[in-house]
Amino acid sequence: MKRAFFLFLEIGLGLLAASAAEPPPPESPPGISFPLDLAIIDPDAKEMLPPYIVMFPDGVDKDSRDIRGPLGRLESLRGESKMFPESNKDAGLPVVLRGLRLHRKLESDGSVAGYEIELLGEFNSIKVPASQDEAKKFLSGQPATFALKGEKNYGLYSYVSSTKIELQMTGDELSVRKLEADFTFREGIYAYTSQTLKLSPPAGRDYLYRGKRAELPALPSI
Repeated sequence: MKRAFFLFLEIGLGLLAASAAEPPPPESPPGISFPLDLAIIDPDAKEMLPPYIVMFPDGVDKDSRDIRGPLGRLESLRGESKMFPESNKDAGLPVVLRGLRLHRKLESDGSVAGYEIELLGEFNSIKVPASQDEAKKFLSGQPATFALKGEKNYGLYSYVSSTKIELQMTGDELSVRKLEADFTFREGIYAYTSQTLKLSPPAGRDYLYRGKRAELPALPSI
């Protein structure tokens, strides 16, 4: 009886030791490294170019005020678009959606401390903390929604850009399913706010834009 007891005790201790020696479960799917760069592609473009959206269509704000003058002065701060020269003639404010970069922050013991998501345009990027729950959903292949808000104050000019974007990653492929954006800027003592832009997939497909893993440039973060 004693021999059987010690035999069971040895087996139990052996299982505990084996369990303690096992590495912790991975925090991200195999093959994913950070930062994770994902280029966004306009499926309707002739070439594999990123899409661009236009805030303040026709050069008016949400109150129907003609703000082409203030918009032109705002655009002059960042320069003319080289990716989309034709957009420089647009009365509104074109914004390029070049891609996304997901950053992961680790604790000293290797556990995940949090995530940040960066939305890259043509001239700069918006980098903000990302919900851990949404980041984990995204990395596991589930649809996830991220909210990004960027602010910049130049003194005479300041602006606030807000973007909500629904994403899903399957393997190396990215699907942008929905996008919602708002933009407010101030020139001197006058402020102008855009109408909320809401984009969803066209009839016949379940995605708005496509994407893929690709190396993206380092841009100034606002």
